[in-house]
Amino acid sequence: MEIKKEFLEMITEDISRIDFEILGGDDESRWSLFRELDGRYQICIKDFYKGMWQSNRSGDILYFPQLKQNPEYVSDNLKLIKSKLETFRFQANSVNSPQLPATQVNVNNNINISVSFEEVREKIEDMTSLTDSETKEILDKINEIEEVINSNDKKKTKWEKVKPVLTWLADKSFDVGVAILPLLLKIG
Repeated sequence: MEIKKEFLEMITEDISRIDFEILGGDDESRWSLFRELDGRYQICIKDFYKGMWQSNRSGDILYFPQLKQNPEYVSDNLKLIKSKLETFRFQANSVNSPQLPATQVNVNNNINISVSFEEVREKIEDMTSLTDSETKEILDKINEIEEVINSNDKKKTKWEKVKPVLTWLADKSFDVGVAILPLLLKIG
């Protein structure tokens, strides 16, 4: 884990604040600084409470009410925090961030188009919202698409040939578009 420059500057500043409080601060200001540093660093420094006055044997719990009653213990604990911060700057005692498990995502874009030209023609002929002339026009476009798809042209050439059909299709109803678009996808 790389420590950001701003965080390193904050650590250096906190080390200086500890020196100032130990030499010239009163009990209440030392206690306030201790609580602030505890809140800031206990999550990122390994075994933060270990070795401190009023911590349990394993160093994972600190008994704050008892600690506050002993101002000399607070000063000693601040000295210990200073040492831990000095070491932390070099990542020697940092808590390792849990590594998220690698996730692999495989996406397959297989489109199975199982609609036939005959099925689409029947669907268009069954649309009651179309006039006879509109139905004939759409069936002519379906024939045009079928010719392009069945040709031996390259894929790029086929798409060039059906561009006018796409422009024409943009002007048609949703139902007509839904019926014809799967045919265009057969170009692949």
